[in-house]
Amino acid sequence: MITLAILLTLILVFVFILGTVIGSFLNVVILRAFSGESIVLPPSKCPNCGNKLKWWHNIPILSYIILKGKCGFCHEKISIQYPIIEFITGCLFVAVFCKYGLYPHTLFGFAVASILLVLTVTDIKKQIVFDSHTYFLIALGLIYNLLLTGFDVYDKIDSISGFHLTAQWAFSTPITESLLGLILGAIIMEIAARLGYLIAGSRAFGEGDTYIAAGLGAVFGWQNIILIIIAAVILQITFTLPIFIKKQFELRNWQAPISLLCFLLYAGIFFIAQHKNLIPTKMIYLICAIIPLLAFGTIACYYTLKGIKNEENRTYLPFGPALAISGIILLLANNITFTI
Repeated sequence: MITLAILLTLILVFVFILGTVIGSFLNVVILRAFSGESIVLPPSKCPNCGNKLKWWHNIPILSYIILKGKCGFCHEKISIQYPIIEFITGCLFVAVFCKYGLYPHTLFGFAVASILLVLTVTDIKKQIVFDSHTYFLIALGLIYNLLLTGFDVYDKIDSISGFHLTAQWAFSTPITESLLGLILGAIIMEIAARLGYLIAGSRAFGEGDTYIAAGLGAVFGWQNIILIIIAAVILQITFTLPIFIKKQFELRNWQAPISLLCFLLYAGIFFIAQHKNLIPTKMIYLICAIIPLLAFGTIACYYTLKGIKNEENRTYLPFGPALAISGIILLLANNITFTI
């Protein structure tokens, strides 16, 4: 007799395999987006010798291991990207399935996670966000939330009380939240991007990031897009700041890293003092908090922005992956569901 645990394990294995198969297709989507080829034709081939691959060359992950990372024809090295994307997609599919179970949400979650992974990889590889990928994300969000709205209307019509169109209902429907999220995501990113002209003389983010934010807003609604952008900013700072500080040290521009380190050191000391109840009165608390932190923070911001304005010191990491990863995190968060 098959126990529930064995059945669940078999389902998860199937979902993982399904994810790796989709991951293999995502590799095609990513690579052919750069080459401009159709994702349907021609069939899979070696990018070096051009030979059409055999069926056993296309088994996700296993083919890479069996072929020892080399083409079966010309023995040219195969990019490690192939098994990595397949494995990550399989893991994402399992995570989405564990979150949403056997419901329509799961299929939508698979699609959202897949397109966000594609956007992340293309932006990391060559700092390119393809419009077609973002349009697909936007359409996916709008269609899904339109369907949710349709189901809601159907349920209300079928209920005893019947369906009544009110302003409150209209503004709280999934499709309304989706449209507002699309608009708000685009507006916030465009404002932030154009503020870059004041700081560094150029856009802070590319136009592709605006489309990604619009797509995430269409998927998750206007309230969640704000959370996604905040999380993306935190992620971006986490990865960019160490690189920026390292570069400043290499160029012997000591002001920015030293001022940032002083700010972080004092903030850490202040946090410990607060946590240990070492600050006796509210007046001393305010003096210790506002004056030094404001002073250190202002000095750190001044030298950091001064370093950013200098083209020689410019440190660039694409913002699209931070947005996409934040969207995936929200997709998998235990206390977050889609607008419904």
